[in-house]
Amino acid sequence: MSEDDGCPFSKIGAPLFPFNRDKQFELPQEYALAREQCPVAPVKLWNGQQAWLLTRYKHYCEVLLDDRFSGEFAREDFPTVTEARKAIDKLERAFVGMDNPRHDHFRRMFTKEFTTKRMMALKPKVEALTDGLLDRMEDQGPPADLVAAIGIELPALVMCDLFGSPYEDHTYIAKCAAGRHGLGQSPEQAAQSARDLVEYCRQLIAEKEKNPADDMLSRVIEDQIRPGHLTREELADTCSMILRAGHDTTTNMIGLGTLLLLEHPEELEKLKADPALVHSAVEELLRFLTPVQFAPRRVALEDVEVDGSKIEAGDGIFAISASANRDPEEFPDPDRFDITRDASHHVTFGYGIHRCLGQQLARIELHVVFEKLFKRFPNLRLAVPLDEVPFKYDSQIYGLYRLPVAW
Repeated sequence: MSEDDGCPFSKIGAPLFPFNRDKQFELPQEYALAREQCPVAPVKLWNGQQAWLLTRYKHYCEVLLDDRFSGEFAREDFPTVTEARKAIDKLERAFVGMDNPRHDHFRRMFTKEFTTKRMMALKPKVEALTDGLLDRMEDQGPPADLVAAIGIELPALVMCDLFGSPYEDHTYIAKCAAGRHGLGQSPEQAAQSARDLVEYCRQLIAEKEKNPADDMLSRVIEDQIRPGHLTREELADTCSMILRAGHDTTTNMIGLGTLLLLEHPEELEKLKADPALVHSAVEELLRFLTPVQFAPRRVALEDVEVDGSKIEAGDGIFAISASANRDPEEFPDPDRFDITRDASHHVTFGYGIHRCLGQQLARIELHVVFEKLFKRFPNLRLAVPLDEVPFKYDSQIYGLYRLPVAW
């Protein structure tokens, strides 16, 4: 790669990352430019660190399977998009921020709680909870904020039932998660949000030890804590990770997905006419929307060449899931939203050892919501102009703050 090849990126004049995103469903234009001209693109971070963006699907998958790149959040050279994120990474003790063998050692303690069989057994409960929320929304009448009525409430109720956290705590959990994910908070504010959620989990673990129930946390305490396989502090860190993931990303997918369907009435009509399309529709929604903006991340442990670019030891890597999901080599006409497309190989849940543990639960919740929402409200529509819908341009998890709808 040279500065004479027309590429807008160069190591000498590497642009500052992250890029501005302020156009609703569109990705930053720099991703498409990089995919076309320099798919392994150099950027500079807030602290001057050299980093690289992986913008094509094949490089994304290659690097995430390459043990010459580390996913250890605790490393001093691990790449971050803000100073606040660095403060959070230093506090992260869950397996999401570990390399193997430690990653697999801890992850295995939780995998049986997220098997496809166990998740499918939850589907009737998810359906009943969704029906109840839709009943309440209908009773209260239009207009309604779909994010508040369904997007926030359903994942909170499901996590309460599955994990064992009291429903009345979900607002506090969501507040802590948002405090970690914002792009504008101070390092002190972000770190406090992270510490607050771990402390909440410590207290919840202590309560479950006294009063166990039929829930995930009680089972993990019995299977892992009591035999000495896991410490209470390790469980509190993992508890924090599961709770924030279970609440935040699905909330944002429900709001974004509903709006995207409303803005593509021809696709919505296909779904209404053939409810069996909900499975391919959800995969396409996940591909097209990709709410986690700046992950996965890695740091090079040695000098590595990727597609002709020399990545030096200590350089950061941002494998951009949203860009990989718009790679035309994998998804023809990738900027077209098409619910009949086979998008099942998208990388919205990541790739490799860190692939999302709760992905099947997220899918079930989304299947149920989009099966039932438009059946109950076939004339659902935006209650305000699209330009008045507030997008989360200031968060690492993309989504909507509100979605005013009527019917």
